[in-house]
Amino acid sequence: MNLYKIVSQLTKEEFSELHKQFLDNKADKSASFLETIRKNPESPEKEFLEKHDVTASAFYVLKSRLNQRIETYILRKVGDPELDVIRRVLAVNDLIFSNTRDISVAALSRLEKELIRLDFPYGLMIVYRELQNLNAFDENHQYYKSRYNQQVAYAIAMDKGVDIVVQFFRAYDNFYLSRKERDYQEMIRQMEKIDNLTNINHDSHRLYIFKAIIHIFAKLFIDIPDTIRCELEETETMFEKAFNFISEYKEDKFYTNIQILFNYLRYIYYDNNNFRDKANMFFGILDEKVDDLLIRYHANVNTSMFLFRKLQYHVQSNTIPHLVREIDQYLGKLEVDRYRISFYVNYQLFLAHAYFADRQYKKASRILYNLRTDVNLRRSTHMDLEVKFFLAASYVLMEDFDLANQLILSLQRQLRKPTLLKNYEHARVLLKILSIALGGKPRTRAKNLRINIDKYRELNKGRYALLERLDLEKLFLREEASSFSMKD
Repeated sequence: MNLYKIVSQLTKEEFSELHKQFLDNKADKSASFLETIRKNPESPEKEFLEKHDVTASAFYVLKSRLNQRIETYILRKVGDPELDVIRRVLAVNDLIFSNTRDISVAALSRLEKELIRLDFPYGLMIVYRELQNLNAFDENHQYYKSRYNQQVAYAIAMDKGVDIVVQFFRAYDNFYLSRKERDYQEMIRQMEKIDNLTNINHDSHRLYIFKAIIHIFAKLFIDIPDTIRCELEETETMFEKAFNFISEYKEDKFYTNIQILFNYLRYIYYDNNNFRDKANMFFGILDEKVDDLLIRYHANVNTSMFLFRKLQYHVQSNTIPHLVREIDQYLGKLEVDRYRISFYVNYQLFLAHAYFADRQYKKASRILYNLRTDVNLRRSTHMDLEVKFFLAASYVLMEDFDLANQLILSLQRQLRKPTLLKNYEHARVLLKILSIALGGKPRTRAKNLRINIDKYRELNKGRYALLERLDLEKLFLREEASSFSMKD
């Protein structure tokens, strides 16, 4: 556990409560160190040791205990009604040894119903194992043995379901960054796998939710081939079933936490299909939780794509200055981890696009330059080109001839690679546009820009498209309108 990072991420209420607990228990040094971490999470140790006369070994013990107490505090905050059921499962041995057989069977039968309602095969395995033992000498023994085996198989299926979701979104993130066919095919394979799994376990609402997450996301963000070997339900039907389960199992923390994810998917669906009133309603709900979408866990779904919808919303409503103020005040200060590259890259691109749209090209270029140094995108071919071309466009508009020329030459060398020749013909046209905009002859500049921009628009389609959010005509032909198109 990263102690300093966790302390900095506690809410004000959580920090105050924890700090008070240390003071009430007369753990003044722990309280002081906690306060020091909160004020200076980057390097609190030096500041604390300067204030207190503590040996290295004593400080190690203090830090270790603080770590344990914070872990305990966080765990105790988990308030899930399911925990009561799980505690009863863990107490099954005490139940059957402390009561008569009939009472034990009745109690276990009641617990069985609760666990079926919660779709919790791991608990049912324990219950059926004990019912099997309690009925070892009568006709019910084989029945409970069969039920136990079914739950073992179902638990394995549930594990497979979780793994399929993980593998699908790993493939999507790789595809999003690199646009490789193998990642695209991997997504299709995982769609087929989750479909087969839910068909076998058709009574499982949780597996259906996994299927809905994958299938709806795929419909919204990738092109699904006609040759796919699975049954594609109507999107509205899948939403209806999913929200029915969320409503039915509202005491299940998995479902209450997953609701924001389905709100996100539903917003993208409405926005894609131009249901403006519904899209705006869900945009408002999600916009209040944009930091949550970026930082919290949402079943590994790529929720960072919401940032570009937020950008598009402000472009359409002509409120880019308002968005820039939001970024300056808090959005630009979020701690988006680099462990998931797609989230970090999208966050930085969002910030750069916002400043770019506000014609703060220098700020945009600084963000893009830092992004290239912060994250190694060499293996993420498509995103590497996207960032480089965006940075080059920023340099051109800044009229920084040296930096623009250096980057244009670098892109020319990169695009000579055999692996890029087939899929990035439009990128070479884009290079011409940037070169002409930077140093074209005044008499023919506008004409050459027009010819190449029209050609670029014709070619810049499909999975390998670049700079879709920039309107090159409005940027380089100096029209007064907004420099952004409404593509996502």
